Amino acid sequence: MGSEFKDAVAFHQHLCLDIAIGYRAAKVLVSEMGDQLKNMKEVVALVGNETCAVDAIQEITGCTFGKRNLILTHIGKPVYILQNTATGTAVRAYCKYWDTFDHSQLRALRKETKRPDASPEAKAALQKKTEEIIDAILAAPDSALFSISEVSLPPPPKSGKYQAEPCDQCHEHVDIALLKDKGGKRLCTECLGTIPA
Repeated sequence: MGSEFKDAVAFHQHLCLDIAIGYRAAKVLVSEMGDQLKNMKEVVALVGNETCAVDAIQEITGCTFGKRNLILTHIGKPVYILQNTATGTAVRAYCKYWDTFDHSQLRALRKETKRPDASPEAKAALQKKTEEIIDAILAAPDSALFSISEVSLPPPPKSGKYQAEPCDQCHEHVDIALLKDKGGKRLCTECLGTIPA
């Protein structure tokens, strides 16, 4: 286990299969982008779903939600993209590894270890199996884990400071783009859920 992967695990604070996948995705994207990463102010990472893999993407690429250069696309796929917004160059990695991965043995081991009377042997078996799979992920060729392609994407909208106004119900300030009109009031998402239809 290399120091860079250990850093990703430390950032995530948990060793799991998805942190290994995210690490490998970040490494292949960085490699494929090459010189396009010279100016990190022009680089964004787009991620398709919310999994542990995103923490490895953040740690390895340096793209974060706080810097507004990590974007969750909500497409519901294990897709990771690095894009140079100045040149338009973008590389996409789809994690095909999960398409054929058999989760049944791990699920059975997890279920066994969650029982109140779980034995130390069951816990050790789960740990051993998890580590074996992680080792296999870390050693696998990129082509066994990902479908990698160059893609053409428009640059994402600039995400700077947003304008905020108070919600008419809770009076808390919210991004004006997220205020919705209902019954003559401009409401935040939280308050919209509290008003009967």
